Amino acid sequence: MIFEIAIKMKKGFSNPHSTHLISDIKGIGVKGIKSSEYMPVYRIDSDITKKQAEIIASELLSDKITEEFSIVSYNSLSDKKIEKNSIEVWFKSGVTDTVSESVVKAIKDLGIENEVKVKTGHKYIFKGETDDKKLTKIATGLLANTLIQEYKIK
Repeated sequence: MIFEIAIKMKKGFSNPHSTHLISDIKGIGVKGIKSSEYMPVYRIDSDITKKQAEIIASELLSDKITEEFSIVSYNSLSDKKIEKNSIEVWFKSGVTDTVSESVVKAIKDLGIENEVKVKTGHKYIFKGETDDKKLTKIATGLLANTLIQEYKIK
Protein backbone atom coordinates (compact mmCIF):
# COMPACT_ATOMS: atom_id res chain seq x y z
CA MET A 1 0.00 0.00 0.00
CA ILE A 2 1.15 3.52 -0.75
CA PHE A 3 0.18 6.34 1.60
CA GLU A 4 0.63 9.89 0.42
CA ILE A 5 0.70 12.45 3.21
CA ALA A 6 0.28 16.13 2.33
CA ILE A 7 0.97 18.80 4.93
CA LYS A 8 -0.75 22.17 4.65
CA MET A 9 -0.95 25.26 6.78
CA LYS A 10 -4.04 25.74 8.93
CA LYS A 11 -6.26 28.74 8.25
CA GLY A 12 -4.83 31.84 9.88
CA PHE A 13 -1.21 30.87 9.26
CA SER A 14 0.68 32.07 6.21
CA ASN A 15 2.93 29.92 4.09
CA PRO A 16 6.06 31.72 2.84
CA HIS A 17 6.34 29.35 -0.15
CA SER A 18 2.91 30.45 -1.38
CA THR A 19 3.41 34.12 -0.57
CA HIS A 20 6.46 34.63 -2.76
CA LEU A 21 5.54 32.24 -5.55
CA ILE A 22 2.94 34.50 -7.19
CA SER A 23 5.46 37.33 -7.67
CA ASP A 24 8.02 34.82 -9.00
CA ILE A 25 5.44 33.51 -11.48
CA LYS A 26 4.77 37.05 -12.71
CA GLY A 27 8.55 37.51 -12.96
CA ILE A 28 8.85 34.72 -15.54
CA GLY A 29 6.05 36.24 -17.62
CA VAL A 30 3.12 34.04 -16.65
CA LYS A 31 -0.05 36.06 -16.16
CA GLY A 32 -3.44 35.19 -14.71
CA ILE A 33 -2.39 33.12 -11.68
CA LYS A 34 -4.21 34.65 -8.70
CA SER A 35 -3.04 32.48 -5.79
CA SER A 36 -1.10 29.36 -4.94
CA GLU A 37 -1.02 26.81 -2.17
CA TYR A 38 2.14 24.86 -1.32
CA MET A 39 2.32 21.53 0.49
CA PRO A 40 5.24 19.24 1.22
CA VAL A 41 4.23 15.68 0.34
CA TYR A 42 5.54 12.35 1.61
CA ARG A 43 4.92 9.09 -0.24
CA ILE A 44 5.28 6.07 2.04
CA ASP A 45 5.36 2.67 0.37
CA SER A 46 4.96 -0.01 3.04
CA ASP A 47 2.60 -2.54 4.56
CA ILE A 48 1.81 -0.17 7.45
CA THR A 49 -1.77 0.43 8.53
CA LYS A 50 -3.73 3.65 8.01
CA LYS A 51 -3.49 4.22 11.79
CA GLN A 52 0.32 3.99 11.58
CA ALA A 53 0.29 6.43 8.65
CA GLU A 54 -1.76 8.83 10.80
CA ILE A 55 0.76 8.49 13.65
CA ILE A 56 3.62 9.23 11.25
CA ALA A 57 1.77 12.27 9.89
CA SER A 58 0.75 13.69 13.26
CA GLU A 59 3.81 12.86 15.36
CA LEU A 60 6.58 13.22 12.81
CA LEU A 61 5.67 15.15 9.68
CA SER A 62 3.37 17.95 10.83
CA ASP A 63 3.26 20.66 13.46
CA LYS A 64 0.03 20.23 15.44
CA ILE A 65 -0.34 23.96 16.04
CA THR A 66 0.19 25.41 12.57
CA GLU A 67 -0.34 22.51 10.17
CA GLU A 68 -2.86 19.84 9.24
CA PHE A 69 -2.38 16.75 7.14
CA SER A 70 -4.34 14.67 4.68
CA ILE A 71 -3.67 11.07 3.74
CA VAL A 72 -4.57 9.41 0.46
CA SER A 73 -3.85 5.74 -0.12
CA TYR A 74 -3.58 3.75 -3.33
CA ASN A 75 -2.26 0.35 -4.39
CA SER A 76 0.13 1.54 -7.10
CA LEU A 77 1.32 4.79 -8.63
CA SER A 78 -0.90 4.14 -11.65
CA ASP A 79 -3.92 4.51 -9.32
CA LYS A 80 -2.82 7.98 -8.22
CA LYS A 81 -4.94 10.96 -9.22
CA ILE A 82 -3.38 14.41 -9.59
CA GLU A 83 -5.43 17.39 -8.50
CA LYS A 84 -6.65 19.83 -11.16
CA ASN A 85 -4.56 23.02 -11.59
CA SER A 86 -1.63 21.51 -9.74
CA ILE A 87 2.03 20.72 -10.14
CA GLU A 88 3.77 17.94 -8.22
CA VAL A 89 7.56 17.80 -8.06
CA TRP A 90 9.41 14.64 -6.97
CA PHE A 91 13.03 13.48 -7.06
CA LYS A 92 13.81 11.15 -9.94
CA SER A 93 14.57 7.52 -9.15
CA GLY A 94 18.21 7.08 -8.19
CA VAL A 95 18.62 10.63 -6.85
CA THR A 96 19.58 10.79 -3.18
CA ASP A 97 16.72 12.16 -1.10
CA THR A 98 18.28 12.96 2.28
CA VAL A 99 14.98 14.08 3.81
CA SER A 100 13.40 10.73 2.97
CA GLU A 101 16.35 8.93 4.57
CA SER A 102 15.79 10.94 7.76
CA VAL A 103 12.05 10.18 7.71
CA VAL A 104 12.74 6.43 7.40
CA LYS A 105 15.01 6.59 10.48
CA ALA A 106 12.48 8.66 12.42
CA ILE A 107 9.68 6.19 11.60
CA LYS A 108 11.79 3.46 13.21
CA ASP A 109 12.27 5.75 16.24
CA LEU A 110 8.47 5.93 16.53
CA GLY A 111 8.50 2.17 17.05
CA ILE A 112 7.16 1.23 13.62
CA GLU A 113 9.32 -1.69 12.56
CA ASN A 114 7.80 -2.31 9.12
CA GLU A 115 10.10 -1.80 6.16
CA VAL A 116 9.25 1.55 4.59
CA LYS A 117 10.27 3.39 1.45
CA VAL A 118 9.77 7.14 1.54
CA LYS A 119 9.88 9.75 -1.23
CA THR A 120 9.51 13.45 -0.61
CA GLY A 121 7.86 15.87 -2.95
CA HIS A 122 6.20 19.24 -3.30
CA LYS A 123 2.66 19.97 -4.37
CA TYR A 124 1.45 23.33 -5.67
CA ILE A 125 -2.19 24.15 -6.37
CA PHE A 126 -3.04 27.25 -8.40
CA LYS A 127 -6.13 29.42 -8.74
CA GLY A 128 -6.70 31.70 -11.67
CA GLU A 129 -6.22 31.30 -15.38
CA THR A 130 -4.24 28.07 -15.78
CA ASP A 131 -3.51 25.77 -18.68
CA ASP A 132 -0.89 23.11 -19.45
CA LYS A 133 1.42 25.63 -21.14
CA LYS A 134 1.43 27.99 -18.14
CA LEU A 135 1.84 25.15 -15.63
CA THR A 136 4.71 23.67 -17.62
CA LYS A 137 6.45 27.06 -17.74
CA ILE A 138 6.02 27.45 -13.96
CA ALA A 139 7.28 23.92 -13.33
CA THR A 140 10.36 24.17 -15.53
CA GLY A 141 11.10 27.83 -14.81
CA LEU A 142 10.65 27.88 -11.04
CA LEU A 143 9.74 24.66 -9.29
CA ALA A 144 11.65 21.68 -10.69
CA ASN A 145 15.31 21.12 -11.39
CA THR A 146 14.69 18.76 -14.29
CA LEU A 147 18.16 17.21 -13.99
CA ILE A 148 17.20 15.61 -10.68
CA GLN A 149 13.45 16.11 -10.39
CA GLU A 150 10.38 15.14 -12.35
CA TYR A 151 7.12 17.01 -12.37
CA LYS A 152 3.52 16.21 -13.15
CA ILE A 153 0.90 18.79 -14.08
CA LYS A 154 -2.88 18.64 -14.31
